[in-house]
Amino acid sequence: MSNLIAQTCTYDEKWLKMTNQKRVAPYDAETRRRAAKILATGVGHRALATALEIPEATARQWARAFAVGGAAAVTNAGSTHRIYPFELKLSVVRDRLENGLSVRDVMIKYGVPSESSVKTWCRQYRVRGEEALIDRPRGRKPRSQQDGDASEGSAE
Repeated sequence: MSNLIAQTCTYDEKWLKMTNQKRVAPYDAETRRRAAKILATGVGHRALATALEIPEATARQWARAFAVGGAAAVTNAGSTHRIYPFELKLSVVRDRLENGLSVRDVMIKYGVPSESSVKTWCRQYRVRGEEALIDRPRGRKPRSQQDGDASEGSAE
């Protein structure tokens, strides 16, 4: 029994260490620059994965992003959060699901460098329809609206 307690404490300590650390980008800027340079020569994602010793899934994502936005899409990945209009999302989803285009093809056609965005929009569309693609405000309401709501409730 004491061994189980020791293992639990070790696990809890590891969990605390993991949750208190900031998430570090897995690939530094130099690795991404090298990837862009290699992709510019026209090689595929498997050759890229071998050359940089990275997982094929990562190399495939970078190759797709490169096909859409060039070197900047690989080197600056995730540095800016883009919000896409409803009409573009709907067109992407329809081309993907109804017209049978591949993820890569719709990424290139509509200039969406993120494979995960395309997949997320398709998944949301399948579950909730077009309404799922409408942008909704996220996060807390601005302070002025919160105060106004509280004062209305106290006036009753």
